[in-house]
Amino acid sequence: MSLFGLPAQADRAKLRATATQVLTGAIIAVLTAVAAHYLGVQQLLRIPNVALFLPAGILGGLMGPTRLRPLLWIAAGPIAVLALAITYTPLVSVLAEPLVRRDPIPSRVDAIAALSQGLTPDGQMRGATLDHLLSALDLTRDGKASAVLVSQERRTFSGRSVTDSADLQHFVQRFAAPVEVILVDSVVTTRTEALRMRAIASPRGWSTIAVVTSPLHSRRACATFEAVGFKVVCVPASSRQHVVPEARDPEDRMRTFRSWLYETFAGATYRSNGWIR
Repeated sequence: MSLFGLPAQADRAKLRATATQVLTGAIIAVLTAVAAHYLGVQQLLRIPNVALFLPAGILGGLMGPTRLRPLLWIAAGPIAVLALAITYTPLVSVLAEPLVRRDPIPSRVDAIAALSQGLTPDGQMRGATLDHLLSALDLTRDGKASAVLVSQERRTFSGRSVTDSADLQHFVQRFAAPVEVILVDSVVTTRTEALRMRAIASPRGWSTIAVVTSPLHSRRACATFEAVGFKVVCVPASSRQHVVPEARDPEDRMRTFRSWLYETFAGATYRSNGWIR
């Protein structure tokens, strides 16, 4: 009986070993995908409604029992090291500081541009957009300009077109100083913001513009506006999201790194397209 039982036991042991390898591969791949997502890799795809955790788990499960298994560790190792370096060292402050451009503000500019940075599925502007708008309105109260160009976004969520125009108009009507506020419709990228605002500014003879945006976005944004013909004064907004360059809290560091990663790739794309120098 033992002779007949040995092959069955060996098969069961092999099956258990294979199942363990499948499960281990899936877990490593999912955890790697989660860490990569937390580091900001997902946003580089510019598909916010797609999560790669399940595809990663399936792929890892398929690779687990094969000779490709070491590739899972090769992918997981650098991501783990990077996450530790970002969380526990000042590396992100060193990386982020060159992206911040802050120009001296003259006594007067022709107009102020408050750039957008996302909207919610229910049509509310994101916190960063509000930061930009508040900083722009502060400049008008200081007498820097009598006109503000405000970007309003339009996105599709679950097949439904959504815009933050109503939220922007509500805020401007309630809190804006007595200045001219011009809503610039349907911006998608910083490039489209610059082109649409240039189309509005040219007939009015506006050439010098203060560009107000998030600190880590400031260098690329201002270069983009300069490339379409503006003389730019770059003004990083007071940010409730980023602490630059003194990011010391782990979440602040990780949030700053995500923005740095996005801006680094976006800047390379803009330069390759000839949109900035």
